[in-house]
Amino acid sequence: MGDNSENHNNQDKLHAVFNLILTIVVGLIVLGLAVRMGAGLFAAVEPEQAEAAAVETATPTATTLDPVETLLPTEVPATDVAPTPVAPTPVAPTAVPPTATPEPTPTPVVPRAVVNESAVNVRRGPSTGYDKLGMLEPGTEVTITGRHDTWWRIDFGGQEAFVAGEFVTALDVDGVSEVSVTELPGPTVTHPVFEPAPLWAIDEPRWIDVDLSEQRVTAYEGQTPVQTYLVSTGLPATPTPEGQFRIWVKFRYDDMAGADYYLEDVPWVMYFYQGYGFHGVWWHANWGHPMSHGCVNQPNDMAEWLFNFADVGTLVNIHE
Repeated sequence: MGDNSENHNNQDKLHAVFNLILTIVVGLIVLGLAVRMGAGLFAAVEPEQAEAAAVETATPTATTLDPVETLLPTEVPATDVAPTPVAPTPVAPTAVPPTATPEPTPTPVVPRAVVNESAVNVRRGPSTGYDKLGMLEPGTEVTITGRHDTWWRIDFGGQEAFVAGEFVTALDVDGVSEVSVTELPGPTVTHPVFEPAPLWAIDEPRWIDVDLSEQRVTAYEGQTPVQTYLVSTGLPATPTPEGQFRIWVKFRYDDMAGADYYLEDVPWVMYFYQGYGFHGVWWHANWGHPMSHGCVNQPNDMAEWLFNFADVGTLVNIHE
């Protein structure tokens, strides 16, 4: 009886220990499950909190500014930073083809004449016996188209004309050819006509008539007399030659000499044949009477007027 009670108590104790152990094991299992579930819940909740925190942080906080104050940019002190050297990238030169230099066009050589320091008369032919067509001023350049003796044929405004070579400088004239001209009808400087012409037959732009019987000089333009005055021509022993002549040279002053006289500085001299000419005098005033050695003596004022009226080549017609 006593042994059965003791066995029964031992069994109860074993059941109690077994139940305690089972309870502990179950509790541990439950606790492990609870921990695992808690960790999963925490991991699921943490990103939502992080996202909410990020949104909350990104929300700007409004700052109330004093309307009187002006916000100035914050000055950032300049920092001395040495520039980083950059090595240049080499560029290959572009080949440029050489430009061909055009050959200069040669300037054609044109024979020409340049008037010297004195003006020169332009005439219809190559002597002072031809009509004067005009005058060229010093330095004027004209084209040469030919030559005749010492005269150059030129282009004078599209018209053929001549200038005396002594009054111009000719350039590039090696190939200029000699030209022939038609001799003037009537007298020339080198070939006078010792036969006076009737007044109505003279057709000259300007000319001078000397009437020996009246001792009078008359200057004409065409057929119109423009000046007339008394003169003194040659004495019977030294007569003034009759005929048609042309003035061949003019001098403001000239010395005159003969077998029985010598006169210095005779004024307003124009020779029309050899040593015969017009000039002024101071040694007499016997106008209207022969007084000379063959020249035509004139009052000085009239001698000056005629000197300015006539040119080299002007026709002189002398008759009784």
